[in-house]
Amino acid sequence: MTNNGIINIGNYNTNTIVNEINFEQIAKELEILRKYYDDKSLKEALKQVKNKDKNKLINCLKKFSKEALDIIKKLSLTALQKLIDRNLF
Repeated sequence: MTNNGIINIGNYNTNTIVNEINFEQIAKELEILRKYYDDKSLKEALKQVKNKDKNKLINCLKKFSKEALDIIKKLSLTALQKLIDRNLF
């Protein structure tokens, strides 16, 4: 006798939202951005990434100019762009 049934084991609900920040990746992308755009708020954001302070980092990102946001998009700095989109817009 053969059994043609399918057994599902586990939780397949993978649509969970992760609010963790990859500070190492953000630091790398901020350093790349620093080559093309240098600003006081960018320097402060780099300090907050090194301190791993999420709230102060987001406050620094709020101070970025429209020019900085355009450069982030043009350079395809995806981790930084996702962080900005998730927390500012």
